[in-house]
Amino acid sequence: MKLWMKVAFSLALMALLLWKVDLQQILAAFAATNLNLWLAAFVLFLMQQVLVTYCWQILLAAHHSAPPFIKTLEVHCVGSFFGTFLPTSVAMDVIRAYRLGRYLKHRVDAAGSLFVTRVIGFLVIFMLALIVAIPVSRALQEARLFWLVLAGLVAFITAVSVLLQKNAAGLLQTALQRLGLNSLADKIAGFRASILVYGQSRRALLLLLALTWLYQILGIFIIYLVGRSLGIELAIWHYFIYIPLITTIALLPVSLAGLGIREGAFVFFFAQAGVAQAQALSLSLMIFAQSVALALLGGLWYLLAKEQLEKSRPAESGQTTQVIPKESF
Repeated sequence: MKLWMKVAFSLALMALLLWKVDLQQILAAFAATNLNLWLAAFVLFLMQQVLVTYCWQILLAAHHSAPPFIKTLEVHCVGSFFGTFLPTSVAMDVIRAYRLGRYLKHRVDAAGSLFVTRVIGFLVIFMLALIVAIPVSRALQEARLFWLVLAGLVAFITAVSVLLQKNAAGLLQTALQRLGLNSLADKIAGFRASILVYGQSRRALLLLLALTWLYQILGIFIIYLVGRSLGIELAIWHYFIYIPLITTIALLPVSLAGLGIREGAFVFFFAQAGVAQAQALSLSLMIFAQSVALALLGGLWYLLAKEQLEKSRPAESGQTTQVIPKESF
């Protein structure tokens, strides 16, 4: 799907939502926001970014290829700056893997470790939803809720299994080689090999799994706090059900950074629990505002790091200081 089509689709969805939801109600929801709660949620959000970076660092350190933690954190934040407005959140991870790969002996290790981190993250968030769905579906006598979450979990596990399956990978490599894309085929083979190597680090994986549970629970609690700041009086278990589904839907590569799809999903799911459309849409936009704030902090970090790099390059004696070429993201 071309970029202009994704932009058009996002704009169309946002226009439709704003047409259906009274703009005055959205503005009123923003005006009534409890700033103390929102700021508390934002501080937790920043702490969550440190935690997810540490999760990434664990895998890198398991194979003695980790740069200093502060460098990995810089890559994570700067990646947010360059990736927030790209067509998909996957593109943000591509940027992070590319930047971190410059500090590793084997560049593919950056992508492999990040992929494993993300897979475990999604696995945990689906498991959280499934655990909550069991008692909730019984209490509400709504079995479809449980089966919906279970179907999402099974679909995710199946997709990852197929992706890493040796025969499937071999077919893809063969197809690329026949098209003359030998270099790409080799990179995919190296990427798969890197993932499998990380999968053998059981101690690191167990620690990563434990921290990922904390990370995902913290993420849902952050969204819950933002909801409370907007006056949404909703039990937290609703968030444990809806957020995994919304997160998955927002990954679909049909809009610009999930914009429009994510907001529509928030409105749809939270409306099932009786939340006003204006409040649900405001919740999504406030969550997106956190990501934008992180992106701006990442941009500031990028500029400061770039300036420091230029100052650290001494000019050769007797020569005019060279102009430092601009760093490509």
